[in-house]
Amino acid sequence: MSTTHANPIVPPGNAPAGLSPQRRRIVIGAMLVSTFMAAVEVTVISTAMPTIVGDLGGFDLFTWAFGIYLLTQAVMTPIYGRLADQYGRRRVYVASTGVFLVGSLLCGLAWSMGSLIAFRAVQGLGGGGLVPLANTIITDVSPPADRARNLGYVSGIWGIAAIVGPLLGSFFVGTLGWPFVFWVNLPIGLLTVALVTRFLHEPDLVSLPAPIDLPGAGLLAVGIGAVMAALVQHDLFSRAGLVGLIALGLVSLAGFAWRERRSPAPTLPLHLWRNPLIVAANLSALTCGMLLIGATAFLPSWIEGVMGRTALVAGVMLGVLTVSWTTASMTLSRVLNRLQFRPIAFAGSVCLALGTVGFMLLQPGGATGWVALAAGLTGVGLGLHALVFNVAVQGTVAREDRSRATSLYFFCRLLGQALGAAAFGGVLNAGLTRAGPAAHDAVRDLIEPSHRLALSVSDLARLTAALADALHGVFLLGGGIAALALVVALIVPRGSRLPQG
Repeated sequence: MSTTHANPIVPPGNAPAGLSPQRRRIVIGAMLVSTFMAAVEVTVISTAMPTIVGDLGGFDLFTWAFGIYLLTQAVMTPIYGRLADQYGRRRVYVASTGVFLVGSLLCGLAWSMGSLIAFRAVQGLGGGGLVPLANTIITDVSPPADRARNLGYVSGIWGIAAIVGPLLGSFFVGTLGWPFVFWVNLPIGLLTVALVTRFLHEPDLVSLPAPIDLPGAGLLAVGIGAVMAALVQHDLFSRAGLVGLIALGLVSLAGFAWRERRSPAPTLPLHLWRNPLIVAANLSALTCGMLLIGATAFLPSWIEGVMGRTALVAGVMLGVLTVSWTTASMTLSRVLNRLQFRPIAFAGSVCLALGTVGFMLLQPGGATGWVALAAGLTGVGLGLHALVFNVAVQGTVAREDRSRATSLYFFCRLLGQALGAAAFGGVLNAGLTRAGPAAHDAVRDLIEPSHRLALSVSDLARLTAALADALHGVFLLGGGIAALALVVALIVPRGSRLPQG
């Protein structure tokens, strides 16, 4: 049990005894490679998906190829945390990676869109453990003075993956074929498993593992899965279906909460929620997940549809966000040992607020420099939040709770992305509906360059104004979420920081 619920000062921790510096570097390197494999998964596939759809068919189902992976990944993330704290990081990481690699192999062998969706679900069942377990293992093997720097490398990996992923996807589609988009995971995953098995030595379990609450885990899986299915794929269900899914999810989650209070070995120990630093971190993950999906999914629509710029310009603007995120995280990681968490969280929240205000002030005829400034500020804010709260979560709990606390943090980020996609998409659709029943289809002509050139001057002005008005609603909602990030910073206990020495 953690002993830090009332004490805002993070307790010191030590790397596992007997782990030499060379072994430590190998394990950390393996976890960074594993993080890259997980981070590049979405971006590399998004580039290849048009080719996959052209080969397999099933265009009406292709959104499930993304959604099902998100669903199963989110469902399994907290469960892997529970397993890792009970049975050890190494064996659970190997199991998680093994399931992910089996799913990757099967995805490359898919013969239809239905089979690809099923195999993506298998991938997600394994992928739910990759990122949180990699972060936990890095923290376990790092001396306190090195943890912030090593976790800063993790943020850098995410930035690299965002840039490299689309390039890899294009390369495989144009040369070896789209199955290699999935099969490239096989040698990477096998390498990390071999390195972890050989070089990661964990302390012996001090007691027999408590049995896993399988009914509770099942209720958690059904609850999360049903709610996230309603959020991520809401456009595919009728109103009655959505209500039924949400009701099923809420009832299942209520049953899970009831069991958690009575279980001798709960999946998500209640004492984690009594720590204000953990609460602030999870709320940060939720809000930042929403803002991230808002920027990456909807900013290109403004650049291409409203401003009339190319997809390359949109990619560059997203690159500004990514590079600023990575730069902020890497820079902070070098000085975090000397700083307190609360001022950093507040600085990150201010950057998020300024960035979203910049998006709210965008004008159809504005310069891309203003977009770059807003994207850069948003990226800095996301980078500061991501690193400081990732470090805080893993430093403020005892080792036996670290995997569960880390998994809960990353689960909240996934949930935030799903909530953001649903909320921002709903605002955009409502705005376009106000412009007229045909606005949704007509706005597509703004995105396609050849169709845009064919529009009359009056139609171009009308559609541009409609899309700009709808996207302003999206940016306004983003500003409200950024304001919540300021509240999150105020929850962080004063004086909380990394252990000294």
